[in-house]
Amino acid sequence: MKNRPFKRSSASRSKGKPPPPARTVEVEIEAIGARGDGVARLGEDQVFVPFTVPGDRVVARVEGRRGEGLAAALIEVVAPGPGRVEPACPHYGRCGGCSLQHVADDIYVAWKRALVATQLARAGLGDVVVDELVRVPAGSRRRAAFAFSRRKAAVTLGFNARASHAVVDVERCLLLEPALAALLPPLRDLLAAVVADGEDGDVVVAQTESGLDVLVEADARLDLFDRERLAAFADAHDLARLSWRRPGAGFVDPIARRRPALVRFGGVAVEPAPGGFLQPTRGGELAIAERVVAAVGGADPVADLYSGCGSFTFPLAASGRAVHAVEGEEGPIRALELAVNAQGLRVTSEVRDLARRPLLAPELKKFQAVVFDPPRAGAQAQAEILAEAGPDLVVAVSCNPATLARDLRSLRDGGYRIETVTPIDQFPFSAHLEVVAVCRR
Repeated sequence: MKNRPFKRSSASRSKGKPPPPARTVEVEIEAIGARGDGVARLGEDQVFVPFTVPGDRVVARVEGRRGEGLAAALIEVVAPGPGRVEPACPHYGRCGGCSLQHVADDIYVAWKRALVATQLARAGLGDVVVDELVRVPAGSRRRAAFAFSRRKAAVTLGFNARASHAVVDVERCLLLEPALAALLPPLRDLLAAVVADGEDGDVVVAQTESGLDVLVEADARLDLFDRERLAAFADAHDLARLSWRRPGAGFVDPIARRRPALVRFGGVAVEPAPGGFLQPTRGGELAIAERVVAAVGGADPVADLYSGCGSFTFPLAASGRAVHAVEGEEGPIRALELAVNAQGLRVTSEVRDLARRPLLAPELKKFQAVVFDPPRAGAQAQAEILAEAGPDLVVAVSCNPATLARDLRSLRDGGYRIETVTPIDQFPFSAHLEVVAVCRR
């Protein structure tokens, strides 16, 4: 997963507390925190030290405040804890994509499951049982966003360093499908040929059934020769599609569309927009969709909220049930509609910002079940209305255990019981996690 450039906001600093003096300390790590950093005690403060495990005795440099604690940089492991292992990736520690390769597997699994349990407990849902962790193996990531930077004749292409704008040049990555990793060296050469010195940008690469789909985002004015180079690159590497977009521009320039860049949801072929959202792994997508469909059972009709381009809509519609898909962005809905028209399914759709205009009680009456899969901010407005007027079954999918716990609290307060909570790990070695929760009245 790409680590976006780090921007320190005023909200991330402790209010009313001056920044601590920089100093070197020796501490013992007691636990792993929610972001994957080791947690130690320093007087009355917690101190967060990356790349550490419980039991480590370390020397660290305190660099500032983080929330109510202190942020520190690891200088030396004086005595390793029993859960420390050797990281497998040569880029580990510099690349910001992974933060937990140094943690023994049993500790990692228990910690990741506890991410959900801890947030549920904080929301007053400590009695809810969290299922065992469902794991998607490393090396199966089909979609990744890379950062690049051109300085003089060289292009650095990879992931952002931890808490930095700097780009770490990646030669290989344990997370990626082989086809994505194999494209990095020739892509580096291509960018050196078409991007001006001093420019930075991003490249989103997705593995589709039809081949790789590549979107370059950079502030470059392409001339005829650049376009010919890009089209030749698409031919040479048998890409399904290669597109270009200038930062901040809504328009995507279709450089080469050699064939439709198709993915399948529930057996239905869909062509997402260039750079469009997909679950990062096929295995993770299937694990989530299988649980959603099983929970919905025979309910008909169903509302699929925050539907994207149909990763749950089409598996739900495959049995003939009616599904209403709602998504805040137009591009995914248009891709979904094209697939619906080709298949003749009982699927309706609308573009609607559910954070500002959630489905209201009269609209919810027609549905026997609701599925929602919001961004990291969660579905607070919609969950509150569901708590008052939702159907007997709600299935919540989330990539953020904290906002999921908040939304589940709303549902329970509205009379739902939380039947199952299943964590799905398709982000190995990171603090990111998908969760599926099934709620019934």
